[in-house]
Amino acid sequence: MTEDYGVPGTNPAVPKSTATGQAESEVAVFVDFENIRYSTINSFGREPDPITWRDKALKYGLMAVARAYADFDQHPLPVRNRLDVAGFEAQHYPAKRTTDNQGREKIVSRSDLNFAIDIINTALARPDIKTFLLFTGDKDFIRVVTTLRNRLGKRVVISGVPGSVSPDLVAAAGEEDALQMSQSVDVDLAVIKAIDAYVKQLHAGFVPTQSHMSRTLWRFLDRSLLPSEHIEAKVMEFLRKGILTKRQTVNGQNQELVTTELNPQHPLVQQALPGYGSGYDGLPVDEDGEFEYDEDDYDYEDDEEFDEELDQQDAEVQDEQFIAPAAGT
Repeated sequence: MTEDYGVPGTNPAVPKSTATGQAESEVAVFVDFENIRYSTINSFGREPDPITWRDKALKYGLMAVARAYADFDQHPLPVRNRLDVAGFEAQHYPAKRTTDNQGREKIVSRSDLNFAIDIINTALARPDIKTFLLFTGDKDFIRVVTTLRNRLGKRVVISGVPGSVSPDLVAAAGEEDALQMSQSVDVDLAVIKAIDAYVKQLHAGFVPTQSHMSRTLWRFLDRSLLPSEHIEAKVMEFLRKGILTKRQTVNGQNQELVTTELNPQHPLVQQALPGYGSGYDGLPVDEDGEFEYDEDDYDYEDDEEFDEELDQQDAEVQDEQFIAPAAGT
């Protein structure tokens, strides 16, 4: 029985130059882990997958160096284990904690400094490595990038989460290969159904708010689909996409309150809950057909005040204020 490895096209993870027997190119890969992880959670509502980083890096060559930098005590253990699976060395640098004159704790990252030093050291120690792939969007690394490119003659590629990458950093490098993560429709549908179940369990006359929804939704979701620590980011993502909308209402004392509710006009809401909310006018749309959402339009102090009422409801306290139903309901 013969092995297929080495035959062009049989192992897409290996650069084509390897499969054809030509000289193997190599790439040095450095990951600003905290920047990439938090940007991914904020933009996509879930954890990043280092396997996708590995696959992206292998497009540029074999990974001669592959390191991820962070204070890993601040991140879940499964995340670090996933780095091992993808072939990245976790470089652990505990953050330095100090207290100022007013007794406030300040946390200073040590991983960023070591990230920068190791990149330059690698460029000097391994002159044969021509390409550096940097997973970060932090403009603090502009000088590192310009040194690599302009003084050491390296090819530098920036890979970060769209919307979280400094344009100046990309301009300094000259190349960008953005990190994209496909959205899981199944997860979104499950979250929409969970939001509907959460709203239905509220006592008659009470309505949800953004912060209370974010804190409570875990009770209605399978953690394997969406960990509880990512629910708040998912709710914010739903607001940006128009899956959730905010609406002002008035209580019995003529006080304005802001509710957060599913938008019946959004296709995903109808896919998850066919026929949901018939008769609702929906969110306004801009000239491009995108749902408009402006945080400045809403009174978050009222939002937080009503959260306290919903928390009392959870404790089965019966003296909460009654929210007047919206007109036509």
